[in-house]
Amino acid sequence: MEKPIFTIVVADDEDELREAMCRLIDWESIGFRLLGSAGNGLDALQMVEQLQPDLLLTDIQMPFITGTSLARQVRELQPLIQVAFLSGYDDFEYARSAIDNQVIAYWLKPISMAELTENLQSIHAKMEERFHAFLPEEQDTDRSLVISSLLLDDFPGQITEGERRRMLRDCGMTFTEPNEFMVLVSVPEGGELPQNAAQIVDKALRQSYSCASFVSGRRIFSLLISEDGFARLNKALDELYYLLKRILGTDCTLGVSRRFDRLERCSAACREAVDAARLSDDTGVRYISGLQARAEEQMQSEQQTAVQFDRLFFSGDRAGLEAFLSSCLGPQISEITSMQILVVCQGVLRSALGEDALMLLLRRFGLLDPLSAGLHAEDFHRRIIELCLEGQFQLAQSNRGGMGQLVDRTLHIIEQRYMDEELSLNSVSEELHVSPNYLSANMKKYAGDTFINLLIKKRMETAKILIQAKNMKIGEIAEKCGYSDQHYFSFCFKKYYGISPAKMRRGEEEQA
Repeated sequence: MEKPIFTIVVADDEDELREAMCRLIDWESIGFRLLGSAGNGLDALQMVEQLQPDLLLTDIQMPFITGTSLARQVRELQPLIQVAFLSGYDDFEYARSAIDNQVIAYWLKPISMAELTENLQSIHAKMEERFHAFLPEEQDTDRSLVISSLLLDDFPGQITEGERRRMLRDCGMTFTEPNEFMVLVSVPEGGELPQNAAQIVDKALRQSYSCASFVSGRRIFSLLISEDGFARLNKALDELYYLLKRILGTDCTLGVSRRFDRLERCSAACREAVDAARLSDDTGVRYISGLQARAEEQMQSEQQTAVQFDRLFFSGDRAGLEAFLSSCLGPQISEITSMQILVVCQGVLRSALGEDALMLLLRRFGLLDPLSAGLHAEDFHRRIIELCLEGQFQLAQSNRGGMGQLVDRTLHIIEQRYMDEELSLNSVSEELHVSPNYLSANMKKYAGDTFINLLIKKRMETAKILIQAKNMKIGEIAEKCGYSDQHYFSFCFKKYYGISPAKMRRGEEEQA
């Protein structure tokens, strides 16, 4: 098997040592690709958020953000990142801190490049061993067939709840009662998956939950069982996301159903998980919203036409939806059938957009009372199609708006609280009830930059205005902009503008 290449970022405030490590170590030959280097904790944190390396090699005593704090924060950004400490302090407290932060290695300075290279080779071997532990083995075909039939088939009135549970236990899943279930679907970008790819998910999640997975086409379906709730699910799925991306070599989307307590809900939960994945226009972990879940439940008792309409409506496939409705609303169908199709459409629109939005659309297209409006069949059918297409467009705008609202709320927090030194990606994500990784990815996508860079931008722009106003001391400006350490503030200011705060102020005075 080909030796995996892991990516690395080096952080050390000793310029000579850092430059020597970057220049003298033959990174490729020992299985690493150097992405960049940083001279302080702040730069290192920004680099990790931007480049997402597999390994961070950092000094434990760093300016602005210490190595121990850095290790904690980068793990919240990227759960699977490995951290190695390089320290000049042979002290028990530092070693204990390394243990607490679960670092993969702790080395003491001074250290030669030969010794460091040898140590990095040892780290690569450890990381490779962990990597290979998640690689799939020979697939148990019988087990996959049982799990797939349990998840994808409804078995209406044929199999009792007890029989379903026995099927799981026969597959080697252990659980006691009471318990809860969730369904996860993993959708990597690209083509078909090997059947044993499901083992990647099982191995990744087994530390937190009992899990059974199988491959269907380009999706991995997984049944998760918990006896004490799913409080650890966010962290577990963030780790799984990075693991799938690393092993499969492609990005992916994870769709998650609502939790349920009876296995007869498996099939419906699978559809929820698939909808959660396909309704997203980007990658990462996606939970089914109450909106789509209500629509799915409402459509379960409808005819096949309603189910197909539901899927096309939520898929965002405008051409497909229009073609499907045109085929349903052909010239030969009766007025009663046309009304039935309109009722089905109204049900989905009501669940997706709400009662008020539905009434506005019905008025807009003259369909509040179509039977009394004297519409010809062709006009009636055209208005139904236009109604549904507009509803689909509004849903798409609403979905994007929901993400936009999350980003807008974050930008508002930066705007109002940039002077708070404790403001960070982690504190804001906790306040907004999302994972740091999820918030970071969407800030880059919808706001154009990382959270850290946007916060620094706001602080620096404010600082420049205050410096040019000349009525506050630089130390006061630093505190006003969220920096308790004036030296740290001056470093950040000079890095941002290429000139120190004092020189900028003197330059303004000379020009005046």
